[in-house]
Amino acid sequence: MQKVIENLENKVHSMKIDNAKEKKFKDVIEQMKDKIECPVCLDVPRSHPIPVCPNGHVVCKECKTDSCPTCRVAMGNGKSLLASIVIENIDHECKFDDCEDMFAVDKLDDHSKVCAHRTVKCPHPTCSEKVSLAKLLDHLGKNKSCSFDDAPKLLEKDSPGGIKTYTFKDQFLNPGNITWGLNIFSYEGVNFAILPEKYDGFYYVSFVMFSSEVECSKYKIEMTLHERGSTSQDAEVSFKYCGKPCSIDGEKTDYKYYGVGVNSKGMEGTLKTRINNLFGFKVTFSIRKTC
Repeated sequence: MQKVIENLENKVHSMKIDNAKEKKFKDVIEQMKDKIECPVCLDVPRSHPIPVCPNGHVVCKECKTDSCPTCRVAMGNGKSLLASIVIENIDHECKFDDCEDMFAVDKLDDHSKVCAHRTVKCPHPTCSEKVSLAKLLDHLGKNKSCSFDDAPKLLEKDSPGGIKTYTFKDQFLNPGNITWGLNIFSYEGVNFAILPEKYDGFYYVSFVMFSSEVECSKYKIEMTLHERGSTSQDAEVSFKYCGKPCSIDGEKTDYKYYGVGVNSKGMEGTLKTRINNLFGFKVTFSIRKTC
């Protein structure tokens, strides 16, 4: 029994030493991070070479000027090898607001492409707002010019799809651009929007998923644009798109090239019926995960 007690005491002592070493290591790291923090933007550099003045003060490449911001001597062309070693061996904060995750410097770029707080553009064609992806639904719900919906409509797992109708007055039937609000949906925790637009004589309907390019490649959508008063199967005239959805990270100007696109002449058969003095068309869609 005495031997067991001695072994336990030795393990506890060893753990205390390890904890003390770990605390000392963390303290040293924090001191080193403080020394290489840029005095202008207050960020720790994420790439090297890192400029350093003759007196050893570092500054990031973006904030470097002719004089050192700390001691005002001429900066020169000095580079800090020590600072480069430090940034490669410490964890860095994600650059996006509200994200509290830390990563090694070589993992930052991969994380920034999928960070839930990354900055994205509102997908509506006439909106120039840039918001955090985590706050995009709030933005769309509060701006009726951007979205018809206050919140995403939940799609059933067994039948993930739906039908939406888009209308306009007859004065817009002739040349002229039209934008409609987005319709927002949610399927198995993934949010997406249907984006209709008339631009430069063409009618476009795009399907934009609020996810990365990699995630979008795991889904397949089918969209059919057809006349009101019909289904996608029995419509006299219809136009179809089948493929992956657009990513919210893509260029807004490219959305319309990944969906249904029909010129005004082709739409004549779809828009031949006017109901309540409004022209319009339907979009029938479905979504499924392929992997």
